[in-house]
Amino acid sequence: MGVTINDIAKAAKVAPSTVSRVLANNPRISQETREKIQKIMKEMNYHPNMIARSLANKSTKIVGLVVPGTTEKAFQHPFIPEIIRGIISVAHKNGYKLLISSAADAKEEKKLISDLANGGIIDGVILMTSRLNDPAISGLIKAKFPFAVVGRPANDDSVNWVDNNNYAVAYDLTKHFIDRGHKKIAFLGVSSQVIVTLDRFDGYKKALQDNGIPFDDKLVVEGKFIDDTGYDLMKQLMDRSASPTGIIACDDFLAFGAIKLLTEAGLKVPDDIAVAGFNNTPLSDHFIPPLTSVEVNAYALGKNAFELLLADITSDNKSFSRSIVPAELIIRNSTDKNI
Repeated sequence: MGVTINDIAKAAKVAPSTVSRVLANNPRISQETREKIQKIMKEMNYHPNMIARSLANKSTKIVGLVVPGTTEKAFQHPFIPEIIRGIISVAHKNGYKLLISSAADAKEEKKLISDLANGGIIDGVILMTSRLNDPAISGLIKAKFPFAVVGRPANDDSVNWVDNNNYAVAYDLTKHFIDRGHKKIAFLGVSSQVIVTLDRFDGYKKALQDNGIPFDDKLVVEGKFIDDTGYDLMKQLMDRSASPTGIIACDDFLAFGAIKLLTEAGLKVPDDIAVAGFNNTPLSDHFIPPLTSVEVNAYALGKNAFELLLADITSDNKSFSRSIVPAELIIRNSTDKNI
């Protein structure tokens, strides 16, 4: 059996309750006593029992993170680790651990979150995507369980969320194509349920409208967000004989797959067709050709998401906040041969 609080108390010649107060950072304990007990803990190699502490404090100091996509694909995308890095940077400073899991679809995500929230395992949860009529968000609101979302929710009145202005930056990216003479611009990867893709799609359509370019649904290929491949979506587009001169993909990985198919078809990027993506993954700058993309500042998204969640966990007065993280268009050779 390991070292207990009673063993520490006996060695320090104090009551066990004093040792408990030191572990809880109670301000009633003098600095001298605190240092004495911490020194003995270190000498005796004492480690607090997290389960016992969570029962006593009614807090596990653990937050959950639910990543979208199948387990095989969810963690392959470099956008995900960068968000996690931002979350951990703030969680660690505040003494929180992170429990990470993935969910392949909305139904699986709702079940997973329900198990976590009702099982007393976590103090709060961060969702990595937002859907229309999202059952997970509805369940968390009903349960009054602390949570934050990376992504603008459909109903943002009672949700803490962080996102970019995806509508505006997609508008800017589409305008970038238009300014270079493109009129047949395809859009790959819009999902009818995933709000971030719908916001980007709306920005794309508005830019076309404002510049007198008719919308053509033959140039739009729907997808399934994380679990798609750009190769397959690009093949669908080419099978329609739509002949676009520019491709906007909802994600860099979709753009990479699209470029692979175009190259196999004997087309050159950007000479024959221009391609751009979103998320500015590290590979974008090293791809051939270097990919025009949108820097979404994933680290800041993760950092801000945890800060919103922490405020929800620790505040007695419930209020809801949003955080808009600036995004930036990074123009590279895949859309501009002169770069």
